[in-house]
Amino acid sequence: MKKTRLFILFLAFWASSVHGRDDYYFGGHGRLNPEIPTPEAFFGFSIGHSLVRYDKVVEYFKLLAELSDRASLQVFGKSWQNREQVKLFVTSASNQANLEQIRQDHLQWVDPSTDADIAGQKIIVELAYNVHGGEIAGTDAAVLAAYFLVASEDPDIVQRLDEAVVLIEPAQNPDGRERAVNHINGFHAGPAIADPADVGHSAGHTPHRGNHFWNDLNRDWLPLSQIESQNRVAFYHQWYPNVYLDFHEMGSASTYYFEPSPPSTWNSILPQSNYEVLNEILAKHFSAALNEVGSLFYTKESFTNLSPIYGSTYPDYQGGVGTTLEVGATSGVAIETAAGIRTFSQNVRDNFLISIAGFRAATDDKETFLNYQRDFFRSAIEQAKQQPNTHIVFGSKTDKSLNSLFIEHLLRHQVEVYELDRAFSQDGKEFEPGSAYVVALQQAQFRILQSVFEENETNNFDENTTFYDVSGWSTVHGFGVPFAKTKAAVSAGARVTQAPAVKGAVHGRSNLAYAFEYQDYLAPKALYFLQRNGVQTRVAQKSFTSKTMQGEQAFSPGSIVIPVAYQRIPHEELYNLLQEASQLANITVHAISDGYSVAGIDLGSNNVRVLKKPEVAIITGGNWTSLGEVWALLGNTHDIPLVKISPETALRIDLSRYTTIILNGGQLTETLGQRISDWVDNGGTLVALPGSAAWAAALTAPQTDGQRNETAQPGGATPGRGGQGGGTRVYGVVVRGELNLEHPLAYGFTSKEFYTLRNSTQGLPDSIPGNVVLKVVSNELVNGYAKAETLDAINGNVVVTSANRGRGNVVVFGESPAFRGYWLAPGRLLTNAIFFGNLSSNTRFGGLAEVQ
Repeated sequence: MKKTRLFILFLAFWASSVHGRDDYYFGGHGRLNPEIPTPEAFFGFSIGHSLVRYDKVVEYFKLLAELSDRASLQVFGKSWQNREQVKLFVTSASNQANLEQIRQDHLQWVDPSTDADIAGQKIIVELAYNVHGGEIAGTDAAVLAAYFLVASEDPDIVQRLDEAVVLIEPAQNPDGRERAVNHINGFHAGPAIADPADVGHSAGHTPHRGNHFWNDLNRDWLPLSQIESQNRVAFYHQWYPNVYLDFHEMGSASTYYFEPSPPSTWNSILPQSNYEVLNEILAKHFSAALNEVGSLFYTKESFTNLSPIYGSTYPDYQGGVGTTLEVGATSGVAIETAAGIRTFSQNVRDNFLISIAGFRAATDDKETFLNYQRDFFRSAIEQAKQQPNTHIVFGSKTDKSLNSLFIEHLLRHQVEVYELDRAFSQDGKEFEPGSAYVVALQQAQFRILQSVFEENETNNFDENTTFYDVSGWSTVHGFGVPFAKTKAAVSAGARVTQAPAVKGAVHGRSNLAYAFEYQDYLAPKALYFLQRNGVQTRVAQKSFTSKTMQGEQAFSPGSIVIPVAYQRIPHEELYNLLQEASQLANITVHAISDGYSVAGIDLGSNNVRVLKKPEVAIITGGNWTSLGEVWALLGNTHDIPLVKISPETALRIDLSRYTTIILNGGQLTETLGQRISDWVDNGGTLVALPGSAAWAAALTAPQTDGQRNETAQPGGATPGRGGQGGGTRVYGVVVRGELNLEHPLAYGFTSKEFYTLRNSTQGLPDSIPGNVVLKVVSNELVNGYAKAETLDAINGNVVVTSANRGRGNVVVFGESPAFRGYWLAPGRLLTNAIFFGNLSSNTRFGGLAEVQ
């Protein structure tokens, strides 16, 4: 043992005095090592009496790793709020001494060319809890599972630990877990209150489900927009678990759910034996465990296995078997249900029993799981050979940051990427070496690669398919990276092993002006950095070609111009700030030597407009997930502060300090609606997210007498084209849109081709064509599933509009501009609204008349 006997004996003595519910959880499971402190001894209360704090769980896991030669702990990352993400490794002492070799041996199993012998291979089992912060019984069960596997002296458990390496992650969402614990424990004292109306059962001020940004981490395995997911998937690819148990909670009146899931939710891209063999093996062990204690359960009726966005399905795309486990929630220590009182301790016990049952299942059928994983990657190559395309070429000639972000996305999923070594063109798209890349479909990660670029080539969706979430989950359409799928082989260069470094620079010095294109994804970051540091910036609304220190340079509409003489800061400081901005956002800044342009407008044109540094606020309430998406986009990506204001606060503060206010949804009072309307009239830019779209659109409805409209009533709806059928639910389909490149909100875009995700057939008003920024232009389904009549209703939907009101402007989004953090293209429309929204107030563009 690694700690002193004195400390161990003290904890053992303490444990004897607070033995609590040990028998309830561990009765009949054999002798437990008395030198290992029980959870009750460490936490000071019986598990199930209150919720364990995450920091104390990490502390307990570290103690187990110190005390036992069966356990070791790895910190594999940190959450947004800087909490440690940990895995506890539990296996035999001899395996602990040889973990790295076991890992290296296991990695051979995911190589399609492997001829490794199964003899001596260890099976990898992962127990993963609490991905949704408010689904609370997972982390407490993780504590029990860790203690039991470390302390058990049952010869059967000891022998199984020599055949397996068990990874235990106590909370996949540490920040959300702590949000829930602080609320629930804060309202728990004395006898448990089972009445569902008690405030302790509520979500509190903000929901517990998501992480710091209220992002649903259970839907982030493929997008990887959140730091917790990026860390987790990086770790996943170091070990490739054969069995992955993913613990959740559902409605309080429900019993216990485990897979198999309904056949209509199986994805044909995966081997059917995953569902018909591996899930059945697990199910038999799960049912036996719950039968023994009289806990009811059900299978095959709900949930899905279609998409790799989930923690229970991503392992299915990596040669393992992931399984969804759901228990009826208590949202506290006890709760009333139609079936009686459900207790937290019962949920914790059932999760603990399922954890050990999964471990037993994996070790009982070790060879079945291992052979499946080896064959999985071999079959991926064979499946790729049957596809109509052989390669995918992608890359933007003008947006190196976007290329780098997307390559990083692919590499995180272990997709093999190569440089394009000669020019390639297809379907009007041109790709050039240095800015374009190639992936071959015939590779071990074909199934993930197919999901990233999914365009319905392999899925078998029909009207019998059950969707639990979006049906179109491809990420390439969200990133907005140009790509082409080709049937012919493409010449590839060197393999890309890391995202290419994009280095910005200032080319030359000028006493007149500097300028940079706005086409890079991180250009808003550079623009705001300059504004924040006191640099006066302008935007060119028309194209021009200037003489620069390196020759003639063409600039597109939306290019940023920085005159030298009009600054309030010294020239040298300006130059240094430009250098810093170029490196911060990886852009090229050009020094202009002559204000008399070679072509197009001159630098002194009225079409080169002074920009005001934005001050951005968002009215909270409504959908907290969308608020988090916008917050992360502005703050984390572009370093733009976002002031979060409650509706109550917005009634009493001075709104004039903000240049942009974002409405996140929820019902506005008439008084607040009037205040916001007046603020827009006085020159503000209002950005409405989907929850406020109908109300905001009504603000700009045209009037027959030519006068500006009066304040719209909150909640008023104005259906647009394609809106017939009301708010008919659509399960997240990707369709083709068209971007109005003449509009200031499209600055930085070079192609009108634009993919959009639709969750409804409801469109925005389009009574003034020039107001339309983005609309659906086809009833063709790009990715996902919807009936033909639904696609017909979506065709013509206006998705983004911008229109005048008074001296201000209203921008309305009919879909989230930053959906789950990976729809980057519409996020650029949002940042453009923040910087350029006011430009439409007194400028003619795209058919929109001037405001007098």
